[in-house]
Amino acid sequence: MKWLGHSCFYLVSPKGIRVVTDPFGPGVHYPRIAVECDAVTVSHEHSDHNDLAGIKGSPKVIRGLDKGKGAVRRVQETVGDVTFRTVASDHDGEGGAKRGKNAIFAMDLAGLKVVHLGDLGHELGAQAIREIGPCDVLLIPVGGFYTVDGKTAARVALSLSPRVVVPMHYKTHYILSWPISGPEDFLASQENVRNVGTDEVSLDKAALPAKPEVWVFEV
Repeated sequence: MKWLGHSCFYLVSPKGIRVVTDPFGPGVHYPRIAVECDAVTVSHEHSDHNDLAGIKGSPKVIRGLDKGKGAVRRVQETVGDVTFRTVASDHDGEGGAKRGKNAIFAMDLAGLKVVHLGDLGHELGAQAIREIGPCDVLLIPVGGFYTVDGKTAARVALSLSPRVVVPMHYKTHYILSWPISGPEDFLASQENVRNVGTDEVSLDKAALPAKPEVWVFEV
């Protein structure tokens, strides 16, 4: 798994299926995306999550929202050894009235369960937690303003009981002008924080930590 910045990750399954999540556009000043993949997930139709310009190849684009209705699509799709499901949520704490809907992607990479929360804007209810199901690796926004903040993210993470939590969508030196916060509030609430020191790790379900850990990537 490689963090490309913001909410964008590059994942490769055991059979070599390459997945990109929420690719960002030029308004997000991380290094430009230029990768070839087999599937792309888009949690919602904002330019920092849905830009396909840097994606190479002929991937299956799995959109979480119905563009016409703005509603979350009930996705159940398979690409190679990777399955994709969506769970409905909101981009804000007002039922989507402020920023619209948001699709959570629950992905199963040959038994490794990765959940990408997109731009989640609220705590999860019991139904959503049940629909998401078991979670090995949780990719969670923590920067606030557009999404849940660090303190709310900590409660969301606790509700899903992942083995590994990876914070995303927070302020870094690439996006200093954004009105979001850094990861500090979230990290302050966590017991086992590991600074990975790079943008990439190998994921092996059998080798995941016994106690939940937070992994902080660098780009």
